[in-house]
Amino acid sequence: MLYLRGDDIAMKQAINPVEARPAPYLRMLRAQVSPQVSGAFLDSMPERYRTSYEPDAVAEHAAIAARRGTAPAHVELWRRQPDGIAILCVVADDRPGLLSLISASVVIQKLDVVSALAFTRTPPSGGFEAFDLLWLRRDAQNASPVGEADAKRVGEVLCEMISGALPIETAMARARPPRSVPAGSSTTVTFDDAPGGQVMLTVETFDRPGLLLAITLALFRARVQISTTEAVTKGTRVVDRFAIVELDGSPVSKERRGAVQIEVLDAIHAIARGRA
Repeated sequence: MLYLRGDDIAMKQAINPVEARPAPYLRMLRAQVSPQVSGAFLDSMPERYRTSYEPDAVAEHAAIAARRGTAPAHVELWRRQPDGIAILCVVADDRPGLLSLISASVVIQKLDVVSALAFTRTPPSGGFEAFDLLWLRRDAQNASPVGEADAKRVGEVLCEMISGALPIETAMARARPPRSVPAGSSTTVTFDDAPGGQVMLTVETFDRPGLLLAITLALFRARVQISTTEAVTKGTRVVDRFAIVELDGSPVSKERRGAVQIEVLDAIHAIARGRA
């Protein structure tokens, strides 16, 4: 599923927002939806979401999803924390490589992902819709808080990439220069079997701008599909977890996992060499 300040609260928040109870959020005041619409939204979400969010948050998420309308994608600032971290909601039709496009649209705006959660739901209109939450902060060189203008621009760039007007290669060329990696930093890529035939891929490495983009692009090149994502940063280290399957929905075999691991490691090392 998804690099901001990685304290324990941020980690708990990403894994279980209900239990975290962090400092109060600054909520965005926008029109809400009826209880019926909110209930239908909740029913369309996976169990992990239904057990993590309270009714007021569900209602706000349902309203954001409804405001997408027929747009290729919709990005909205959901809440803002007092420390300047903002939580963006991203809504779009689910497709292979979507998380890469989302990551690229964030990197272009010089924003860092602190934590991320990605869900796939089945709306009443049919098909599959991605509903992703990104905890974002400004690049370290700019201390100003993330605002609604940033969310709007992320959405504009994402729509351009989904429509094909902006190739992702062009978007990557706009990314920031790589951050130096301390000597002795290590990267581990591991696999664990998960329920439903999914495989849980865990990447632990040194945090740097563009990391989520590099990993998701590597998985796209390896021709595997991401079904859920959790990304959490703690200090200078980041732990990204991806539930992956083959493009046809079948499990990723043990023979294929080696190729996926090499693709991910090469992508991470390319960032350090400035070739991502």
